[in-house]
Amino acid sequence: MVGYICAVCIAIIFMMYMDGQIGVMMLSFLILVPLLSVIITLIARKTLRIHLELPDTAAKQKRISAVIVIEKKWPLPLPFLRMTLETDAHFDALSPKAVPLPPKPVQGNGAAAAMRYRSEMNKWKKLRKTQLTPECLPLCFSMGTRCRQTYQIALTPRFSGNGTLHLRQIVLSDFLGMFRFGMKEEYYAHTLIMPEIPEMKANSDLFRSVSTAVAASDEESESTPNHSASAMPGYDHRDYIPGDSLKRINWKLSSKRRHLMVRQDEPVALARLSVVMDFRRCHEDLPPEQQLGAEEQLIETSLGFLMLCAKYGYPCRLSYLDGSGEWNSLSVDDAEQIEVEAVSLLQGGFRSKEELGEVPLLPQSVLQDSGSVLLYFSTDTSPELAAVLEQYPVLLYLAVPEQFAAECVTPKNGSLWLITHDHRLVQAGGEM
Repeated sequence: MVGYICAVCIAIIFMMYMDGQIGVMMLSFLILVPLLSVIITLIARKTLRIHLELPDTAAKQKRISAVIVIEKKWPLPLPFLRMTLETDAHFDALSPKAVPLPPKPVQGNGAAAAMRYRSEMNKWKKLRKTQLTPECLPLCFSMGTRCRQTYQIALTPRFSGNGTLHLRQIVLSDFLGMFRFGMKEEYYAHTLIMPEIPEMKANSDLFRSVSTAVAASDEESESTPNHSASAMPGYDHRDYIPGDSLKRINWKLSSKRRHLMVRQDEPVALARLSVVMDFRRCHEDLPPEQQLGAEEQLIETSLGFLMLCAKYGYPCRLSYLDGSGEWNSLSVDDAEQIEVEAVSLLQGGFRSKEELGEVPLLPQSVLQDSGSVLLYFSTDTSPELAAVLEQYPVLLYLAVPEQFAAECVTPKNGSLWLITHDHRLVQAGGEM
């Protein structure tokens, strides 16, 4: 802008003291060309439409494309459109060589601390706007007479969950770079990065302990067949597995097939194991990579354990916080159902306590079913959770990521199991 003003002053001096006709032509050119550039820019800004798109689902470590679509109503050339594309920690870095931002300031107590916090927060926000960080990619687009243009940006999902893409700091400048017009709109796109459900072994300590507890619960119950909602007994059968209750062996069918066959009640009747997945984000002070890594451990391991239970005929009642922050409970008895339910799990995903509000730590359906064995997956290690779980009257297993083991409070009526990086479940105090 300073150079432009100097050029106009030179044209005026040239017109007044040297050659008036040429000076008028120079001055007209210097005024009309920027004016035309601004008019084209304003027309383009008024009719400009931007769309940010991601596929509905994605797999970890497999590249996907983020699609940016730019549309304008008139075939006038589009000047320079600058924006910043930002990913969350679910994706690999867009600019790996960039320097990360310093940690966000933390507010202290007292008036002096509040003033210092505001000052530091303003500096941090200014730095966020100007400094290139690993999760950001600066973009600049320009279009000719075409009314629609599509651009693709390669992304690599890193952690399972609800990945988010953000277009911000959108600025439109004219051809001469003299005028800039900021656009208030910001655009978001989401994709579900599917978990890799591990194949867990039946000889694991936790599965042996749970299956024994479930079998014991069945032996304590009545030997008469339970009825489903249709009031019909309706049995299915499977091969005998060591640890199954002898009362459930169908001796007549076993004699015909010449190997032991176990009566498998309908899921409504046999849902003795309750699995709760707690999606409250309890370690928000951790770096995003560590936080998402621990959450991914919990989701993938819990789904792997559910797959193992379904494989060996142990129906479960699964409870988790859905997208609206309410407890959703359902019976799960086959692997295909678990894979379908994984999509709903990720749509809600982990959220902060502020987002979830005063949600109870145990669903009412679990509290009312006092005969079940409870397996509780969580990243919460607080005494408050332990106190709530101690209200559960029967056998309890609490599973947390191993990095939180040192600070975890174990309920008095249960045992603590640690989720390792390779998706094993190891009892606290045992061999890792």
